[in-house]
Amino acid sequence: MFLTNVLNESDCQPIKKSYDQWYTFMDKNVEFWLPDSELHTKNHCARVLLLALLIGHQKGLSHEEKDTLGMAAAFHDSRRLNDGVDKGHGIRAAEYYKDFCREHELPYDVQTYYITSYHDQDDSFGLSEITNSPVVRERGVLLYKIFKDADALDRFRLGPNALNVNMLRTEEAHRLVDFAKDLLQKSNETNS
Repeated sequence: MFLTNVLNESDCQPIKKSYDQWYTFMDKNVEFWLPDSELHTKNHCARVLLLALLIGHQKGLSHEEKDTLGMAAAFHDSRRLNDGVDKGHGIRAAEYYKDFCREHELPYDVQTYYITSYHDQDDSFGLSEITNSPVVRERGVLLYKIFKDADALDRFRLGPNALNVNMLRTEEAHRLVDFAKDLLQKSNETNS
């Protein structure tokens, strides 16, 4: 299991079972269009998954809300065409998620769809779309912010100064900056 060394730490124990479930689901089921990418791999998605679940746990999210974050993490970068900005990969991944649910007779969650769709957009647009959607539940904005922060915290893979901490949306994400740096280092050691 990827990140086993990190999951055995006490801070991760409350989310270990959920992480294992979602990582296994992603590893066995989600197809990535850029499997040889250096930046947008299953390993990146696994770190985003761990960070999203940690923030969600610290915020006291329900099991269902953490599942929304887990599914979004599994699919969010699966439909990238390149390692650049690639605006639009979010909606492609969201459509893949929707089709996957239909084809495999899995429950479809509209919040997962919206988070995945807009994770690659500026907050002004993403938050506007989520806020104005009649189908997204009240906590959809919070889930979006948590997911965006989890994805942002893994920007250290792009370089030591790639994360602008002033752009983080949640207090919990601010407290996880050093953890995210350490997480990347430990995941690189695991892959060496």
